[in-house]
Amino acid sequence: MDSIDELDLREAEYRIKLYEEYRGAAGVFNYYIETELRAYLANDVVVEPVVAAGGVYFKVTLTDVWIYEAERTNRFVPETVIYSVNDVHVQKLKAEGE
Repeated sequence: MDSIDELDLREAEYRIKLYEEYRGAAGVFNYYIETELRAYLANDVVVEPVVAAGGVYFKVTLTDVWIYEAERTNRFVPETVIYSVNDVHVQKLKAEGE
């Protein structure tokens, strides 16, 4: 096996580990949020459309957040604010009272 194959294998294993971490974390969050760049799990989400001179963009405030990003060493953050000119998808994972 050459070094490129080893790197591909290592990256694939890392992505599987990240996905397994996501699957384990998803059960404790209320929302799944997806933007063009990445995905998030959060317990609270506020999406605000903002009208600006160039058009509309979205300000998305997330609280108690897990960020699905392989390069991050700390995926859990207390709050994050995202700005997006593209679609923002929000999916509720739990019904009220669960």
